[in-house]
Amino acid sequence: MNLKYILFAFFCVFTSFTLVAQNNAYQTVEDSDPAATKLLTKLKDKYEGFSNMKMDFSLEIEIPEEDMIIQKGKIFQEGDKFYMDFEQQSVISNGEKVWIHLKNNNEVQIHSAEALADEENFMSPQNLLKLYESDAFVFAISDEMIRDGKTVALIECKPIDTDSEFSKLRLTVDTKNLDMVSVKAFSKDGSRYTFLNDKLASNIDIPSDKFEFDASVFPDIYVEDMTDY
Repeated sequence: MNLKYILFAFFCVFTSFTLVAQNNAYQTVEDSDPAATKLLTKLKDKYEGFSNMKMDFSLEIEIPEEDMIIQKGKIFQEGDKFYMDFEQQSVISNGEKVWIHLKNNNEVQIHSAEALADEENFMSPQNLLKLYESDAFVFAISDEMIRDGKTVALIECKPIDTDSEFSKLRLTVDTKNLDMVSVKAFSKDGSRYTFLNDKLASNIDIPSDKFEFDASVFPDIYVEDMTDY
């Protein structure tokens, strides 16, 4: 599974975007729906108010002419530190280094968090802020409905950059509890990636070593140190 789609999940949780309606006339952040911007700001403020958080999530991957793939994972986040775990890969950061653990290959790549934050396809807390501040998206509420007993708003997010790999994102928000229910990314190649918030806990005890990778736990692991690249 491509790393950038794993990290897309992290992007979905911790960023608030500036979304665009599907109408082609919407081309700048100023065209955003004020109601969508207000709702997203409230959601962002709530999540940023947590001292830390843990989320159990599901990632549904739909690729044309292939069976759907469903991956389960967990995210722990505290400031600029995070731990994200999937069945095949985990991504860990202590704020200075990022370890990408490829479990099936018994391999770990070590990166500088600062350098990796500049990579276009790496969604870390640092470049999430850059995305938010860059006015990369425009937002509009496309619908409101009752789903599983909750009132939710569907917010359509379209990249201002026409060269973006995604044609749009669709964020579903519980408007009463201000919870992110799901984010669906629509790739231009017909693929779909849906991130689902299964369970969220905040302001919890997280061991400090959760944000460190201990290579000694994995016998004969191949370590590729890329911090000087």
